[in-house]
Amino acid sequence: MIKTWIVTQLFYPDETSTGYVMTKIAETLADVSEVNVICGSSSYQSNKLNTDNTIDGRININRINTPKLDKNKLINRVFLFFYFTIAVFFKIVFKIKKDDKLILVTNPPTLLVVIGFLKRIKKFKLIIILQDIFPENAVASGIIKTKSISYQYILKAINYGYKSADQLIACGSDMADFFVKKGITKNKITIIPNWADHLMVLPDSTINRQEYFNLNLENKIVIEFAGNIGRVQGLEKFIDLFNKMSNPNLVLIIIGDGAHKKLLQDLVLFQNISNVYFFESKPRNEQHLFLNSCDIGLVTLCEGMYGLGVPSKVYNIMSAAKPILYIGDKGSEIDLYINNEDIGWSFNWEKENAIISFLNDIAQSELLKRKGENARKFVLANFTEYIVFEEYKKVLTRNI
Repeated sequence: MIKTWIVTQLFYPDETSTGYVMTKIAETLADVSEVNVICGSSSYQSNKLNTDNTIDGRININRINTPKLDKNKLINRVFLFFYFTIAVFFKIVFKIKKDDKLILVTNPPTLLVVIGFLKRIKKFKLIIILQDIFPENAVASGIIKTKSISYQYILKAINYGYKSADQLIACGSDMADFFVKKGITKNKITIIPNWADHLMVLPDSTINRQEYFNLNLENKIVIEFAGNIGRVQGLEKFIDLFNKMSNPNLVLIIIGDGAHKKLLQDLVLFQNISNVYFFESKPRNEQHLFLNSCDIGLVTLCEGMYGLGVPSKVYNIMSAAKPILYIGDKGSEIDLYINNEDIGWSFNWEKENAIISFLNDIAQSELLKRKGENARKFVLANFTEYIVFEEYKKVLTRNI
């Protein structure tokens, strides 16, 4: 009997974006076929061990016992990548048969090489869901240089994995273009965006944000960043620009954890910035609260991230009817959303003076409300869970 397998380091009960996306994909496929998952055992967010081996009796979970290490340290993450990859190798060798369908997400990137190699031997069908694109994102974040010999070898090895796939699923048109330039034929690439929790994250003007954050936010404009505080976000550069503006009514709230959080906190302390506040990661079931407690949702990606990802936070910001302030590469998926649908403001990092002027001039107005309403309409027309997962079901269950 032909089986469907999903390989992902992050899975239920993890609520980080990749874990949540892959869990929802598994649940969608379980409506039409048997689903088997190979994943890690520890929660990315709390390091708690989870040993559940099924979801609703429909999804069979094969968990790999991964060590409990601080994933914000680069050396630990690299170790966990290789540990998980080696364990997956043996799972695939003994469990996956010819013509089985294997669905892989691009995290950790070491899996691409190993599974690409195994596909040639075991002849299973391979679909890759493109989320984080390595090693190019490591270049954008400054971890590795394009001229280094190690980069050239890593790039060649990982491109081998991509080219081994029968189908790639990109989350934006910019990502699809990026992979065409890698030499992947267009007919192997399908674009399926991420989605909004539109029934859970609703516009709500009744929430008391002062009580929620325990801050005095009366007559303030709140710009909010919520998500992973990592190397590719470039938030330290935004805080430098934020410190140069002179709008007394502007507040920046940063919610989340990650490798660069301590750096940002030290930066705010060193520069004595009084209108920037940090909060720990909040559970997904509080998105309705914290997204409705801001005026503008902030999305930043450092230079060089074109085609390398569309942050999933974008869709729930829009679902809460909040406009987006995006800073990153022009022509990216988010930039196109903003300019085509009038749902916020988009700048690249070179436009420092324009960003500062925007921060100085922004105030409560009908403009904020109109852009937010446009965002909500855009979500309902294109990015509901039903729309997106009907596309996933169609692509992941067809013969390839």
